[in-house]
Amino acid sequence: MALLAGRATRRVAERGAELLRAKREALAVELLAAVRGVVAERVRLDERLREAVKALALARALDGEVVLESLALAGARQVPVEVDTRRVWGIPVPTVRAPRLVRSPDARGASPWELTLAAGQAALLHEEVLELMLGICSDEARLKRVGEAIHNTSRRINALEHLVLPALARELARVENALDERAREDFARLKRFKAGRAGTRDAGVHQHERFKQFR
Repeated sequence: MALLAGRATRRVAERGAELLRAKREALAVELLAAVRGVVAERVRLDERLREAVKALALARALDGEVVLESLALAGARQVPVEVDTRRVWGIPVPTVRAPRLVRSPDARGASPWELTLAAGQAALLHEEVLELMLGICSDEARLKRVGEAIHNTSRRINALEHLVLPALARELARVENALDERAREDFARLKRFKAGRAGTRDAGVHQHERFKQFR
């Protein structure tokens, strides 16, 4: 029973290691896709941010600081941001959701003659920058969680391959050796028993022959 139970445990551990390796491979694919997405979005963010800074500097030079502050107050708003959770191979990954942030000129709270072309362009570019930043937040959170999951999965695989499975192999070898030793002892005992019975039978036959001679 101990041998069968040990072999069953080893099969379960080997199967668990296989599943963990498959999970790690799938997570590595997910991680690579997340890295590519974050890199591409950061490049786009850097480009848009440089454009937005230049547009703001131009609007400040053309319209003045007071006008821009007035337009900013008129267009102020609250941005509802929600954080949802989705699962990737059982791993909770946060996802940031927000409404569309880029607005049309008439939705910025200023009259058409107050909102200059330079100020409108600066506002548009900064809204695009904010949208990109929220998107990057989701991807970087996913990147972090997937990276942590790969690290934890690798630790579990190493524990199975270098600790659990070798210990099970040693235990199975010990049980098999004990069973072999017991089988050898049983065989030797049976052999002695048969030899004893054969000797007793031969002695009985010899005594019976001698008894017949005396008769």
